[in-house]
This record gives sequence, structure tokens and C-alpha cells, in this order.
Amino acid sequence: MSRILNIETSSKNCSVCLSSEGNLVTSFELEDESYRHSELLTSSIQNILNENNLDVSGLSAVSVGVGPGSFTGLRIGFSVAKGLCYPHDIDLIGISSLKIIANSVIKENKNIISLINDKGDYYYISKYSNDLKEIVEPKIKLIDRNYIFKILDEESVIVVNTDESNEFISNLVNKEIEVFKRTISSIDMISISHKSLDEKKFEDIAYIEPMYIKKPYVN
Repeated sequence: MSRILNIETSSKNCSVCLSSEGNLVTSFELEDESYRHSELLTSSIQNILNENNLDVSGLSAVSVGVGPGSFTGLRIGFSVAKGLCYPHDIDLIGISSLKIIANSVIKENKNIISLINDKGDYYYISKYSNDLKEIVEPKIKLIDRNYIFKILDEESVIVVNTDESNEFISNLVNKEIEVFKRTISSIDMISISHKSLDEKKFEDIAYIEPMYIKKPYVN
């Protein structure tokens, strides 16, 4: 039986879930303004394993959201994921957070533009087909109406992860394109991580790093 622990900490949402054979078993989600992800993540993982009478060694793989997003959140997610995988010789799966949020609206059966706000009007952006093939590679861009409509097509939808972004992007496209607001959640990793497990697409634990796209801010 394939069991995967899915971890997503690239945003204010500290999210972890256990999936089995591609189905959700149980999950923990908490949007935390203080980014207490380290405390929340370790305790929630232990609770999930205990509730399901599992040891870490009983996992088939661990999947982690690789970003882009919060540098602090990503470092915590990576540290915990690697700490689980390395001593127990468990495979690690890395998934772009832009792809994760795109997967939340895959049922719309259209191309998907994923947007995650960085600062101001700068956004991490990627575009996917309706089967999650990458059309536009992840990048950071200053988003305005001209840029949005350069990459849009009539078969596109947009997904963002905050209320503020939803308002901003909706105003830019003036209701010409449907905009969805979704939390970046480990639940939306399940179908992707189990496909990676089936295809044996794993990361090198020693060398995998977060997808920062840009350098961290230095005070």
C-alpha cells in the first residue's frame, strides 16, 4: 500500500496530509500569520502518524512543496522533509507550489495561470496546460494588465492564493477571465505525488533546494 506524507509550507498556510493509494486519509491546515510552521508542522505530523498507527518507516515517500514562496516557510518544510527521509531511507518528491495551486482548479479543464504574490505588484507566475504540463516556466514578474493579457488565451483561468491578490488580479482582467482564490494546500499535492511515486520520480535528498527564483532579501 502506497502511503505518502505531503508537506506544504511555502505560504502562511502550514499544511500536511497523509494520503494512501492516491486518496486523502487525514490532514492538518492552519494559516498562521506568525509563521510558526516549525512548531506546527512537527507536532501535526506526529499526530497524523499516531492517529493512523504509523511509524515514519511505514511511509512510501514524503512530498514537499518546493516553492516559490516564503523563504522561512520553505526552509522549515525542507528541513522536516529531509529529516524524515534521510534516516529512514524514504524517497523524497518535490512539487512546485505554483503547480500545486494549479492542481486545485484542474477540474476547470482549461489552461491555468498560477500567481503567488511576492511583494507589491510582483508575483511568482507559471502557466500550465489542463493536464499540468508546464507552458510558462516559473518566474517573478511585475504584473499589470498588459503582461497578463500577453500570456492569457481564451482557454485560460487564473488562480491566486490570497484575497488581496484575488481583488487585484480580478480588477486587472475586468471579469474577462475567471479568477479563482485557493489556499496552497498539501491536499492538492496528492494526485501529483502519487503519480511521481508510480513513475519513480524522486529527488536527490542531498542536493534538492527550494525554488527561490530570486535571492532572499538581506537586511
